[in-house]
Amino acid sequence: MQIAGKLSASERETLQNLGRQLREIAELPVQEENRKLWRAANDGHMIRPVVVARDYPVCLLSEGEDSIHPTIEDPYWQRREMEMKLAIYEWKHMPCDRVVEPYIEIPVEVDDTNVGLRMSSYPAKWNKMEDLNKAYAFKQVLFPDTDVDELIQMPQVTYHKEQTMEHLERMSEIMDGIIDVKLFGINNFRYAMFDDIFSWTTIGEGMLYLLDEPELLQAAAKRYTKCFIHRAKQYEELGLISSNNNNCYIGNGGYGYSDQLAPPTASGIGGKLKDNWGVCQDQILTSVSPAATKEFAFENELPWADLYSRIYYGCCERTDHKVKELGTFHNLQKFTVSPFAHQQEAMEKMGSKYVVSFKPNSTYLNLNPMGEDLLREELENVCKWAREYNNSVEIVMKTIITLNHEPERLWRWCEMASEIVRNY
Repeated sequence: MQIAGKLSASERETLQNLGRQLREIAELPVQEENRKLWRAANDGHMIRPVVVARDYPVCLLSEGEDSIHPTIEDPYWQRREMEMKLAIYEWKHMPCDRVVEPYIEIPVEVDDTNVGLRMSSYPAKWNKMEDLNKAYAFKQVLFPDTDVDELIQMPQVTYHKEQTMEHLERMSEIMDGIIDVKLFGINNFRYAMFDDIFSWTTIGEGMLYLLDEPELLQAAAKRYTKCFIHRAKQYEELGLISSNNNNCYIGNGGYGYSDQLAPPTASGIGGKLKDNWGVCQDQILTSVSPAATKEFAFENELPWADLYSRIYYGCCERTDHKVKELGTFHNLQKFTVSPFAHQQEAMEKMGSKYVVSFKPNSTYLNLNPMGEDLLREELENVCKWAREYNNSVEIVMKTIITLNHEPERLWRWCEMASEIVRNY
């Protein structure tokens, strides 16, 4: 739990100035135009492809023109400061089809035990530069003789309401007459079953267990899903679900705007799981056969998927050869088409039935010189295939862990992508 400390008069003024800038951006007419584009793409009747860049550690933007740095000392208020600065920076330099909403989110304060084990993870948005590009060791904790019910623990969620409301009241007072303030609970649960299970077996042993110890993996998968359903329902019962029918990212994709889902609540929390997108991913199984992926992952993920109205599937895994098996999910709406897929083949199979979450190859950003021709070819191809196969498409540049100390590379990609889709 994070507790907000004191603010000096100048720090308070810093937050207020950032709030004014956000409100001015949020009131621009283009915001509603962009919401309309996202709703159309997500609901399967695309006007044109939508574009956004995401998932880069914020420290990568701490260099060059308009670099962003924290100025507030207290960790709680520093995070709020940086969230606002990031939104303003992205709007100025990487607008694409972003939407800035006219409010500030205050996160609820909770303690969440999760399943009591180390989870597989990726570079975090708020990492410092020295935290990037490190190696990690994984120790095996799941063995053939393991009691999975004892190892994978049932999560417990504790809501610190008093502290949450204090934070809300303090920010509301600071932003009085400037911009609205809302609570923010949880709108996406990271659910990556075999990414996590194989981090407990280690990858080599886990792959062998698909053949040698299938009962162990099936038991672990069922327990994992049971635990995650219990965890999600605790948040719902505590009134801490926020809508993802807004400008939040759905899993590893783009925004969640939809005319087919319930709108967000006025307070920001108190939503229902059934009114939201759910997400699943198992990129660790990208080289596992479609039949085995269906048997071990998809079929065990169904109870989790059934909590939601619609599902987004995937991260960086290859999916073009598993389109049929992904049909296991009756409410599947969108899934990833990564740089590792046969992209044209995937889009042909998806047609108008599923929304394409197209991931350009972020490696091209970091070539010297930057691989602009390769990036342009990707964008032109996805637009060509979308017309040919009647796809609805979002284009999401993500998984960026370096920009060679030149954030302008990402600005350039955003400018190029926006130009191409607007000529669609």
